[in-house]
Amino acid sequence: MVLASLSLAAAVPLAAFSWANFIEPNWLRTSLLTWKLPKKYAHLHGLRIAQISDLHFHKFVPKKFLKKVSSKISRFSPDILLFSGDFLCRAQIEDRSRLEAFLNTLHAPLGTFAILGNHDYQSYISRNSQGKIDIISMKSSQPLKRAFVSITQGLFGSQGYTYAEGLERQEPNKELLQLLKNTPIRLLHNESHIITDMINIVGLGDLFAKQFDPEKAFIHYNPSLPGIILSHNPDTLHQLEPYPGDIIFSGHTHGPQISIPWPKFANRIMNKISGLENPDLARGHFLFGEGKRQLYVNRGLGGFKRLRFCSPPEICCVRCVYGS
Repeated sequence: MVLASLSLAAAVPLAAFSWANFIEPNWLRTSLLTWKLPKKYAHLHGLRIAQISDLHFHKFVPKKFLKKVSSKISRFSPDILLFSGDFLCRAQIEDRSRLEAFLNTLHAPLGTFAILGNHDYQSYISRNSQGKIDIISMKSSQPLKRAFVSITQGLFGSQGYTYAEGLERQEPNKELLQLLKNTPIRLLHNESHIITDMINIVGLGDLFAKQFDPEKAFIHYNPSLPGIILSHNPDTLHQLEPYPGDIIFSGHTHGPQISIPWPKFANRIMNKISGLENPDLARGHFLFGEGKRQLYVNRGLGGFKRLRFCSPPEICCVRCVYGS
């Protein structure tokens, strides 16, 4: 009896470890969202939108997984495809040709639009060990070190937005910008794009990189049309309140990658590790302003370490519907 109990005690964590390392990171899920349109936006009825986020491409991302992403997007057949930031991992491009080949599979008839995340600038920007937003060196950005910082800051630190002294505004990663020119992806960096007589697509720069500039991004916004907003960090929600737009797509949190859905207090603790000032926005669909504005926070596709538990990678698929 004792031996059986010990065997079970050893088997459970081993099974959880195996699942989190080898199965769930490749268990790509599709989340379905219905955008119920008011009469003034009835022209969008039938439109399909897909969103992906947080690829964090590196040389260990399996080819099979990338093929699965492309295949699932193609099967949904979106009219518009959105990418809400973090193409790269730690501001590094690894295996450029394979990354470029994957991005060239991301086609949509009305356009594929993307923004940059905090990994997509000249330097990798995140919270340092004091909780301040700073440039993180390669030595300090090893997965175990970053996990330790995320846990300690999430549980014991303040998740406000204090920047390290002397941190300058970061410029987009030049090599990534050059690579994107060879793909169907249109990068929106603090700018609006209008799909003629249909919809605004607004892309914001990243908050951590000191590039978040909604005043600039909305200059050419057409207020008579509905609007999609891409903002990598969901904590920008309240800064976007004075601006138009109907649905915000974010990422950044990864879910977080390790989640405990029950009991509720454990879920709240894990959400804090997401590093958000508003940890309740760590994942999923939210309504604000009497339902007039929506936010969707995507769990993303990857991460520093391809480790996930109760937070599988996802593609968000949106159907626009007017009427019953």
